[in-house]
Amino acid sequence: MTISNHVQNVLLAEFDIDKGASLKYQYPNETGTDEHVLSELMLPDGAHLRAEDWTIFCLNQTIPDIDKEQEIVSNDDTEEKPLLYVLNLVRTKHDATARRGAHVKAMAICTQHQFLHIYKPVLLLAMEKYFENPSAEVLESLYKAVNSMDLSRMPKFSWHERQILRTSDDKTMFEEMFMEDPDKLISPTSTTGSESMRWIGGNSGGATTAAENDEDDESSRLRRGTFIDLASGREILPSLGKDRRFFETKIEYEGIKLPIRVPLTVNDEEVGDFSLINLIRTFSPPVPQPGSPNPHHPHLDSSGPYTHPIMLLLNALLTQKRIIFLGYGHPSGEVANYVLAACALGSGCGTVLRGFTERAFPYTNLTSVDDLLKCPGFIAGVTNPTYEEHTAWWDVLCNIETGKITVSKDIELTCPGASHNPYPYSANDSSDGQPFGSLSLGRSSTVNSLSKVDDKSKDRDMDSEFMNDVMAAVQGHYGEAHVRAKFQEYVGRFVRLAAVYEEDVYHQTKIAWPHDTETDPMGLLGRGFVFSDGISKQKELATYASRIEGWRQTISYRYYQKGFTLWKQNSCLQGVDVHRQISKLKTLRNIPENEVIAILEALLKNIVSDRSMIEFLSFLPQYQGGLSPLGLCLFHSSLTVRRYTVELFNRLARNPTGQRFIQGLSRYQKITYERLVHEIA
Repeated sequence: MTISNHVQNVLLAEFDIDKGASLKYQYPNETGTDEHVLSELMLPDGAHLRAEDWTIFCLNQTIPDIDKEQEIVSNDDTEEKPLLYVLNLVRTKHDATARRGAHVKAMAICTQHQFLHIYKPVLLLAMEKYFENPSAEVLESLYKAVNSMDLSRMPKFSWHERQILRTSDDKTMFEEMFMEDPDKLISPTSTTGSESMRWIGGNSGGATTAAENDEDDESSRLRRGTFIDLASGREILPSLGKDRRFFETKIEYEGIKLPIRVPLTVNDEEVGDFSLINLIRTFSPPVPQPGSPNPHHPHLDSSGPYTHPIMLLLNALLTQKRIIFLGYGHPSGEVANYVLAACALGSGCGTVLRGFTERAFPYTNLTSVDDLLKCPGFIAGVTNPTYEEHTAWWDVLCNIETGKITVSKDIELTCPGASHNPYPYSANDSSDGQPFGSLSLGRSSTVNSLSKVDDKSKDRDMDSEFMNDVMAAVQGHYGEAHVRAKFQEYVGRFVRLAAVYEEDVYHQTKIAWPHDTETDPMGLLGRGFVFSDGISKQKELATYASRIEGWRQTISYRYYQKGFTLWKQNSCLQGVDVHRQISKLKTLRNIPENEVIAILEALLKNIVSDRSMIEFLSFLPQYQGGLSPLGLCLFHSSLTVRRYTVELFNRLARNPTGQRFIQGLSRYQKITYERLVHEIA
């Protein structure tokens, strides 16, 4: 039996009527955290009122210092004490012979795995065993069982592969990475074209080769992802019906085999099995509110008094406000899930920003308030109503019971770091009734124009439109992945706007893709965010200016700057800003022919290897149409544009993932692609 290091510690706490909460066991060694603090966290307020409660909290958190320039390092590579996520089960068993008539015990596991919810079934069994036999042997048995879980065959997806898998409805995406013997598969970097790997589009149209007249059943098998072993000619059929967004394994505990599904699409800031949809539903008013009684703040009220509560929460997260989730009378595990959902919300579901979970306290209590207040921009979950009364402790309070989000009357109305900002806010310049309508930007004619946006362009409230879109998706039962993808796109868009803002205001930025004059001497590709026109640019920058300035003072901004530098260095597509080129094809009308040709030439030049194809496809989420923006080029009046598009699609078709993206084209685009393959050949 192979023992891994999935779980670092198993803990056991009990409530004693004389001693109060006490920590009884730590196996196989001590965590290093104060025992009193641990026992208080493991036995949350009101736990004795319920038969069962789950809690999540973190250990080994350090207070981030934004003033210190620190290299971003992986927790598990260099730190002696990595950040640990604790899954805690509290069980109350009534017993007439016990004092106060019940026994209250808590058992917890400490792990670096963000998917700690997979351990719930085995923790339930272990707790039952402990009530039968309250000894350290139960903890030892649990520790060995969870660390014997076999993840050796679990695919290790790259960041780009994970993004593709997250946004795909195709459950067989990356099926080839689950094969028993991947060496028998065709190399995805094969360059021999259709002779080495075939894709048959079937009746729906698509790229075909000499096998055009093969039987339908063969066609359908290939379309599902069949691979051919060239040495033997034998088809390797993947096991159908499995969702490849999960890895299936098991934990064997005390002779019981527990099936486990490990999620493979989890990003860094996503911990546990929280629900973003539940967060949105809880804090969305049933009917539009006429206004908000909250003190208005330039970082929070993007739509003035009509700002949607979820939008206010997102703005608070982006600008590093102190946030409390209060669930008086609610299970601590429920409160913890709201905190974890908020971390995902602010980070763009871990795809864009980071630094939220390290400031998260999914459950905390009054005994830890001093430590909590030392942490800048904390996101904490509490059940004690005392927090609501102490408005100086928090900036934003989210009451789970009432569904209301309150801004503290003690919140600082000036942004952090304002004294270092050469362009301070001026409420007096507001022309639309909002107290943060514009900036006094006397030293830059470009930025000074932000406060002179045409009044007609102010009629459109982009944040309200975004929340209307989100609410429509929630009410239409689109699913958790779809809703998370919307916030991922929103936060990514915010960051790209911030790069444009920095260039306009400060004339430099470290978070924008550099313009390469060698690869783009005529400036046809350009750089940065794509605006439909100059008025739209002024409008958007004016709308987001206050929040961008607030974000620029945060820990997540520092992390993003450093992370972006590393990302550029490691990118396979350094010669082209892929996001910009795709955005142009999606949003702009009447793009000059030479510019479309320049885009396709740049893509063909850079998208050569299998790795570069995967990176490119990660910019084309399938829920947004996948390759459809490029598919429009198949109908271009220019033969050169059509030929380049077919060449790019042919290249992608040699890759198993690219193959699936081509299958995802609309029927009309696939038929056109098939026809052009023959015409151009």
